[in-house]
Amino acid sequence: MSQLANSLNQKRQNVLRSSEVVLTNAKVVTRSECFNGTVQIVDGQIADISTGSSSARSALDFHGDHLLPGLIDVHTDHLEKHILPRAGMTWNPLGAAIAHDVQVCAAGTTTVFNSLVVGMVGNPERPRLLPLMLEGLGEARQHGLLRADHLLHLRCGARDPKLVDLFLAHADRPELRFVTFMDDGPLRDLELFRRLQRLKNTPEAEIEAAIVAATCIKDCAEDNRRRLIAHCRARRLPFASHDDTTAEHIAESVGYGLTISEFPITMEAAKAARAAGMTIIVGGPNLVAGRSHVGNVSVRELARNGLVDIISSDYIPASILRAIWELAGQSDGPTLAEAVALGSLRPAETFGLADRGEIALGKRADLIRVTDRSGPIVREVWSAGRQVL
Repeated sequence: MSQLANSLNQKRQNVLRSSEVVLTNAKVVTRSECFNGTVQIVDGQIADISTGSSSARSALDFHGDHLLPGLIDVHTDHLEKHILPRAGMTWNPLGAAIAHDVQVCAAGTTTVFNSLVVGMVGNPERPRLLPLMLEGLGEARQHGLLRADHLLHLRCGARDPKLVDLFLAHADRPELRFVTFMDDGPLRDLELFRRLQRLKNTPEAEIEAAIVAATCIKDCAEDNRRRLIAHCRARRLPFASHDDTTAEHIAESVGYGLTISEFPITMEAAKAARAAGMTIIVGGPNLVAGRSHVGNVSVRELARNGLVDIISSDYIPASILRAIWELAGQSDGPTLAEAVALGSLRPAETFGLADRGEIALGKRADLIRVTDRSGPIVREVWSAGRQVL
């Protein structure tokens, strides 16, 4: 073989080797078990899974650390904290998107649904921030600056009279995968409204004035919900209720054909959702803390009653992994494999991400290395086989 041919063949072999990654001496967590083993990645996919260690010189030795599938976070409003770090201080959209992405990745999340608000819900700054956040994410994606796979979850304010038009402006974005209908006004749950406003230190006079004002305005929530669901069905977008309080709220959602209850805030609502066969999404911070910071039902209590299907980060990216460790560490809790599935396989199945969510042959190599130091610490992350942390 000529010197040129030898050189070309060597370069070809180097390219082949560069697309292969071997992770060994790891506690591999699949959908059903945890075992000491080795995972081989080729061209961004999981090509082989075996027990025992590899002797390949290029293999990365985990020294007994856990190898988990990358987490899939279906609800986080964390980007808001980067675009608006303080009241009146709007940050650069691209810089905010990249900072958010780095923190999400460091939490072990390889697929994130950025939960952005359409219409008037809570913070009055949100209508102004929405296009800025989408701009930052779009620019970062265009230039290949994102480590995680960023998808979109639109949370829609039920009583905004312009809601449907605002939603349709973003309804056909290819990254949109999830829509939630939010109603935090006094007409849906008066006592909950009062409680939340008091937690915000809103003066009683202002609370009562808001209640009176709400009764004087045309209630467009039902019409908005009906029209939004029709638009979502036409686009095959999963649609969820939010902050369900009563069994009646669940029955209303079931009547509209909804199959997901996001953050049921009472045991009554969660049990009704389970009885109706709905998928229940909860927040990691509540589970880790053992309580809700606003007085809602404890997610630990929901978990003890088998009322948790998916764990999201809500507002703390690292909370999914911590919540998984918390559940798996309980004497009567799920196995580690079962707990991990709540933050990976279950969201993948629910939202049609068939190429990821578990360590299995042919799946996308979204993987995280986790060491246990009085809790889980993410050491390394691979997204579609590319090491990003």
